[in-house]
Amino acid sequence: MKKLAAVALALFACAATAEDKKAEAPKIEGKWTLVSGKKNGSDVDDNAKKSTYTATKDKITIEGDGAKFVMGYKFDEKDPKNVTFEILESPIPDLKGSKALGILELKGEEMKMAYSTEKDKRPKDFEGKADFLFVFKKAK
Repeated sequence: MKKLAAVALALFACAATAEDKKAEAPKIEGKWTLVSGKKNGSDVDDNAKKSTYTATKDKITIEGDGAKFVMGYKFDEKDPKNVTFEILESPIPDLKGSKALGILELKGEEMKMAYSTEKDKRPKDFEGKADFLFVFKKAK
């Protein structure tokens, strides 16, 4: 009986350890091409599609039309589809330090990113009816 209890306890410990592990965040590093986007339900203009989008392990840089934005990002450890963005560099001084809650989905060569600039509001889907939605393809 003691052996059975020990085995059961060991199995329980292994199961608990597996649940406690952090979920793996998407690996989005590299260059991306904007395929489509929406801002509060309206399509983004073609200038946004001409910009360059580069992601490192903790930053996304957007360059185009003579402007450069750098956003830091951090995935939620328990639910890696949830991400928090912070503007680190901006040609618009008031935007620096601004944060946004978002969601991100990576499937193969496609990345979807949605976020809200409203405090403590996170999008629930990738429909783009409200807030911001961007769909990217991995650049070749």
